[in-house]
Amino acid sequence: MADKKKILFWPDVYKEQGHWLPTLAWADRLNSIKNRDGEKMFEIEYMGIADCEELITSFNKKNGTDFKYSNIFYVPEDTKESIYPPGYTNEFRTTPGNRWKTDHIWALAYAGFDNHENIVKAGAPEDSVIYKNAIEFRERWDDIKPDLMVSGYFTALEALIIYYHHQFDSDVFTSNTKFALSTTYLRHPSDNPAAHALQNLMAFTPDEQRKLINMVAKDLCNPDDYMVDHGITLEQFVEPLKSFPEYIPCPQQFDYAHYSHGGLVSYGEPCITKELEGIEDDSSGILWDDILSKDKIIYVTAGSQVLDYAESALSLFMSMINAMQSSDMKDYHLILCVGSTLIQNHWEEYDNVTVCGWAPQRQILETIAAKEDKSSCAIIHGGLATIKECIYYEVPFLVLPLGKDQMDNALRLEDCGIKNRFHIEYLKPKCLRYFINQILQDYTSLRNLKKLSSEFRKMEAEHPTAQKIAQYALENSN
Repeated sequence: MADKKKILFWPDVYKEQGHWLPTLAWADRLNSIKNRDGEKMFEIEYMGIADCEELITSFNKKNGTDFKYSNIFYVPEDTKESIYPPGYTNEFRTTPGNRWKTDHIWALAYAGFDNHENIVKAGAPEDSVIYKNAIEFRERWDDIKPDLMVSGYFTALEALIIYYHHQFDSDVFTSNTKFALSTTYLRHPSDNPAAHALQNLMAFTPDEQRKLINMVAKDLCNPDDYMVDHGITLEQFVEPLKSFPEYIPCPQQFDYAHYSHGGLVSYGEPCITKELEGIEDDSSGILWDDILSKDKIIYVTAGSQVLDYAESALSLFMSMINAMQSSDMKDYHLILCVGSTLIQNHWEEYDNVTVCGWAPQRQILETIAAKEDKSSCAIIHGGLATIKECIYYEVPFLVLPLGKDQMDNALRLEDCGIKNRFHIEYLKPKCLRYFINQILQDYTSLRNLKKLSSEFRKMEAEHPTAQKIAQYALENSN
């Protein structure tokens, strides 16, 4: 039996579903690749904080896969000693920038020392959270030892530290691990992973930056050496990231035509992930087949990052509910997917409104697309993952940007000849009906949506990025 190549995915530190789900499409494809003897060629594994595990387990449960998941920055014997204990993502209601901690960076840095005494000597006492998480990470990595690690754009600094650990003799970081990056949003050419790592390094003081560089890039454990300038600038420290292949799970046709990335950056398939098992128990009693059998459906979602703009999202949801009570909307049924936290609010019940924390989004979009009555549509926030799914299934949709890269994505749609952006102040019954009619009767936009959908489907069927990941993992192998 031939040895399988182990591919490890670490899409993000936090439970940002739009960063995790596209990689599952790659993982699923890689899992299906077999050699001439009918044996699987790749073993797929994920690692991340405790909150993210349910994404992988729910995918496994729904699709019959067995992707292993390793918890990191988690001390099972005492969750209080974990940097990111279970529930951290939902409990910490701020933007990802404020959610990000430096503690796990230090834990990764200290994890590079084989001698536990050197971890203490370098500045992490045995009773400290950072020491315990560093030891835990060493144990996890010793179990995993991947042939290829595909890190997320938002874990670029973390991947860089692990890369440096592999440049020195080590009892744990011993494998000839290759590194690649997945960037799950459409970035500006100058906002490369090295730039993001630099941005994260700004969370440290100049003295801490020098210590981190000397610990990681020079493998020094003596505190007396930490303030010595070895001539490695921050820019030089992050330079290796520019040598990693970078994969963008989106066809290039959707990005700005004037954007030009380097030769190591590849656009690819849209990564329409298979449905997950329901992960929010509030929705378990909803009879989706009955709801989806209705003639006219409006599906509304603000995406998995709804907590990062909860006030705007809640305004959208309440405006939609109010609009649905008008006689203009009496023929429609509204599916309102509000997320696992906002679902805990009190929601009034209406016959033509279904409020849920989780919804089978791909099933909903596919059902809308298949209806003979072409009066249904989606109203979305403008996150790339949901836009890609609307395009793929050729579902007419309105975009109401709430933050982050969403306005940029709405402008990309306009560049593609799809004019569907509107603003929350238009969410009044007659205005809503007007805009729905507009997107359903704007034949130029519908024609351009159909054209883009065809390209998305073609790319999805060809799996170009999954093939590139496979080739990269197999390069120079015996």
